[in-house]
Amino acid sequence: MHVFISHSSQDAKIAAKLCAVLEEDGNDCFLAPRDIRSGYEYAEEIINGIDNSDLIVLVLSEHSNQSPHVLREVERAVSRSIPIIVYKLQEVALTRSMEYFLMTHQWLGAQSDDGYSELAECVRKMDAGNTSLPPQKERVSPEKKKSPRFSFFKGVAVLLSLVAAIGLAVMVPRFITEKDLEVGEEITFGSYNNEPVVWRILRISEDKTEAVLISKDILTMKAYDAPESGKYNYDGEKSYWGQDLDTDLELQARVRGNSMWATSNIRTWLNSDQEVVKYEGQAPVARAMSNMQNGYHGEPGFLYGFTAEEREQIQETEIITKANGLMDSSETKTRDKVFLLSKEELSWFEEAGMSVLAKPTDAAVGQDDTKWYKSYSLDVGVDTFAWWLRDPVETASGQCYMVGNGYGEDTITSNYAALEGFGIRPAIRICI
Repeated sequence: MHVFISHSSQDAKIAAKLCAVLEEDGNDCFLAPRDIRSGYEYAEEIINGIDNSDLIVLVLSEHSNQSPHVLREVERAVSRSIPIIVYKLQEVALTRSMEYFLMTHQWLGAQSDDGYSELAECVRKMDAGNTSLPPQKERVSPEKKKSPRFSFFKGVAVLLSLVAAIGLAVMVPRFITEKDLEVGEEITFGSYNNEPVVWRILRISEDKTEAVLISKDILTMKAYDAPESGKYNYDGEKSYWGQDLDTDLELQARVRGNSMWATSNIRTWLNSDQEVVKYEGQAPVARAMSNMQNGYHGEPGFLYGFTAEEREQIQETEIITKANGLMDSSETKTRDKVFLLSKEELSWFEEAGMSVLAKPTDAAVGQDDTKWYKSYSLDVGVDTFAWWLRDPVETASGQCYMVGNGYGEDTITSNYAALEGFGIRPAIRICI
């Protein structure tokens, strides 16, 4: 068996002992940081270690319960339908996010005094009796799985039969249903940049059939739209730096990005599940942006990291957006699976008792070449950051509204669409 041992660094000695016991029994184990190859990206090595495993052993303690890294590993295992044995070091009151993944039909007592050998026996019996789990090389990508949850249940049937005798907990994932959801709750759903996306439930429909989710954190720093001229504040060789273009809205959109949601680069990217995203007009290349950074034309679409099942649960919704100064109508209508919120929809935060302020993830900060988060937030003493809304400024053609970073009193601010260092918080509507 290929076994991935998920643990907190503070439980490293116990994890190493478990690893030794399992390897003495003939299993191949992946244990970080021992098995991280020199010169390779740490996160990529973890992902590969999980994907190449037949079984995950989670060393559950207060430390691992609170670890975001362990949570990501558990989510990855669930998304790949890899069974998990929870090896409890102590009784733990699970965090809401961890509880979502570690709910099971039966939780029994913690390990006995001979827990190491019992775990080895459990793995041994699973290896001998498990005929439904495919070997590693036959695993298919999540996009090709028709029903990973059901194949998963078949694969862990032998584990369930061992629970009563051994006293170990077996992790079984849940479907997202109305009974699971409360406004303000955090859930993990889908992945971006090989990391699970944590969402907050912003609202639930009156008939309890749909829920609107917004990412808990800012997931990435991107421009709303690249200027069609191909270079910010330039049209050919002519520079428009320092010039007021409020009287020439066509030129403003051309050299500073168009604030129309329907044709924006960010809408295209958010709604694409393709590895290569096709853009109409000027693609969001780095050279076109204000600082010539954070281009995303070569990045897979946001939905690329979601499984086929997850994408099916996201509902295509009619999105109404206010018009910008170039348009004859007062609003536009689009049908989207992923969207940015409007100014009006910010009222949902107040109704839910939630703050509109958000921090970027570590991955978002690491991905950002502008470093504006440090300049505009950290250097002035706040750790939250500005994020785009989809609404354009009504009297302009190249400016969009955004939520501020909380440093001043104004909740709403605005900026030009081709400024690439501000945050993206996707929103989705799921069927429950």
